[in-house]
Amino acid sequence: IAVLHRQAIEVRQLVAEDPEAEAERLAEALERLRASVDRMLARPDIAIGGEHRTEKVSGYVEDRYQSGWFTGNYLPSFGNYSVTEGYLELLVPVLDRLDVNGAIRGTDYSTSGYVTTWKIGATFEPIDGLRFRATKSRDIRAPNLAELFAAGSTRTNTVLDPFNGNQSTPFAGTTTGNINLDPEKADQWGVGVVFQPLFLPGFSVSVDYYDIKIKDAIDSLTAQTIIDRFGTNLQIFESPFNFASQRARGLDFETSYRTNLGAGSLLLRGIATLYLENTIDNGLDPAVDIVGENSAGGNPEFVYRVTASYADGPLRLNLIGRGISSGTYDNSYIACSSGCPVSTATARTINTNHIDGAFYLDASIYHDFSFGSSDLTLFFAVNNLLDKDPPVVASGPAGSAYATPATNQSLFDLLGRTFRIGAKIKM
Repeated sequence: IAVLHRQAIEVRQLVAEDPEAEAERLAEALERLRASVDRMLARPDIAIGGEHRTEKVSGYVEDRYQSGWFTGNYLPSFGNYSVTEGYLELLVPVLDRLDVNGAIRGTDYSTSGYVTTWKIGATFEPIDGLRFRATKSRDIRAPNLAELFAAGSTRTNTVLDPFNGNQSTPFAGTTTGNINLDPEKADQWGVGVVFQPLFLPGFSVSVDYYDIKIKDAIDSLTAQTIIDRFGTNLQIFESPFNFASQRARGLDFETSYRTNLGAGSLLLRGIATLYLENTIDNGLDPAVDIVGENSAGGNPEFVYRVTASYADGPLRLNLIGRGISSGTYDNSYIACSSGCPVSTATARTINTNHIDGAFYLDASIYHDFSFGSSDLTLFFAVNNLLDKDPPVVASGPAGSAYATPATNQSLFDLLGRTFRIGAKIKM
C-alpha cells in the first residue's frame, strides 16, 4: 500500500514474486507521479482580472428626417448600461505532454443582472508534431446598444397577404429596441487535431469540429411572418426579444507551409469552413437548417480562403483567393415550373431555387522604406482582380425597396474591381 502525503512517499507493505525489483519499479513510478503533482500545484499559469465599464448611446436626428420618407425616418436613440466583471484563468501542466486550462468569468449587467460563463480545455501531444485539443464552455452574448435602445425607424414595403389570395400588400413597418432583453446563452464543445510533421519542416495542418447550442437567442419576427401568423395589418411593429434557439455544427480546416525561396521566404496558407448544420427554431415555424442558403441571412455550405505571400527584405507580395459555394434561396422552397403544390407560408414554390457561388482574387504589394528616423510603408492593393460580377440574388417573395441591390452584399462583392493605394508612417 502506497500513501502519498505532504512531503514523503512510503511503502508500508509490498507483496510480489520479486519484491526488490517491484519496489524499485514502484518507487520510480511514484517519483514520476510526485514530480507531475509538484509541477501541477507549484507552477500553474494563473491570470486574474476585472473591469467596470459603461456603454452609452446618444443620438441626434434633424426633425425633417424623422418622418415622411420612404425608408429611414430614424428617431434619436438614448440609453446606457454598465458592466462589472471579474475573471480567473488557469493553465495547469498535468503531465509532460498534457495541459489542462480553465476559465471562469462573472459578469453583472445593469440591465439584465448577473451571469456566469466558463471554459475548460485540454491539449495532449503524445508524440512530437501531433497535438490533440478539446474544449467545452458556457458562453453568452449580451444585447448591444441598438437592440436595447433603438428609438425606432420606419419604412414602407410589401408583403404577400395569405388572407387575400397572396396579393402583394403594402405596409408601414416600425423597428424598435427592447430594454427587457437578456443575454443569449450558448453551450459549446469542440475537438481538434494539429499535425506538424518533423519530416516536413514549416508545414502544419489542423482540423477542428465544433458544436454550439444557443438558447434564448435574440431575434425578431419578419414582417412576412407576422402577416402569415397574425393577419393583415397595414402597420407592423418589429422588436427583438429572447425567443429563438439555434444549433450550429461544422468543421474548420487550416493548413500552412513556409519555406525559403530564392533570397526571400514563401508562405502558403489556406483556411476553410464546412458547415454541417445551422438550425434555427423560432418556436412558431418548423425549425429550418439554413446551411446552403446564399440569400440574405443565410449560411453558405462551404467557404474558403487561400493565400500566397512572398517576402524579400522590404518587399512583400500577396495573392489571395476566396470562394463561396453555390446554394439556394431558401431550403424550404419547392422548385417547380409545372404541377406545383399549393404554395404555403412555410413551403413556398419557386421556379428556380439556385444561387451561384463565387471565387475572387485579390492582390497587394508592400514596400518598406527608411524615412529619416521613421519607417515608411507604401502599398498598392486590388480587390476582385478579375472584376467578377456578383451572382444575382432576387428579392422576394413580395418584392423589395427600389434601392436594394439584387445580390447578397454580405457574401458577394458588389462593386467589382477596386483599387487602394496608400502610405503608412511609423514614427
